[in-house]
Amino acid sequence: MTPRERWMAVLEHKIPDRVPTDYWATDEATAKIMKYLGYSNKYKMLQKLHVDYMVKAEPEYIGPSLPENQDVFGCLYRNIDYGIGIYEECIFHPLADFQTIEEIESNYTWPDPDWWDYNGIPDQIRNHEIYPVQGGHYEPFLIYKYLRGDAQGYMDLMLHPEMVHYCLDKLLHLGIEDITRIYEQIPGHVLVT
Repeated sequence: MTPRERWMAVLEHKIPDRVPTDYWATDEATAKIMKYLGYSNKYKMLQKLHVDYMVKAEPEYIGPSLPENQDVFGCLYRNIDYGIGIYEECIFHPLADFQTIEEIESNYTWPDPDWWDYNGIPDQIRNHEIYPVQGGHYEPFLIYKYLRGDAQGYMDLMLHPEMVHYCLDKLLHLGIEDITRIYEQIPGHVLVT
């Protein structure tokens, strides 16, 4: 079976020739494995390891220019060194000080789906047809916690549920539009979201 066929079998409740595998690791760990195996290309390394990886279909950001270390939501990040590598940690939460939905509506600009160009997506999957395609990925509550701060995000579930619903609705609609535009670029190819 090809990796795509293997994943499809699982999703269709059929028995694949073997359990499909995926690969997630830090850049540092991946670099060490690639060096050890003698590969300079991550895809070649994954093929050698028989990983049924997913090809990611992602649009190109073309929206307003962003300050260094800031994402489209206005969250600011810094690199944290943990000894053998680094990770990004959110250090500024743009909605942290707001107490009402009205304050958010008056003072915050949500990202617009038109800030991304989806035209290059077909090229991203070309020559990877035997692999499943991951089109879109979205974690609304994780983004909400970045917008409000971890502790406040959890407290909002009890203290400000209307704000949680309002923001998650905005984030969900942005995610649905993103996924829809990806699907439109590669109909029939996207396997998972």
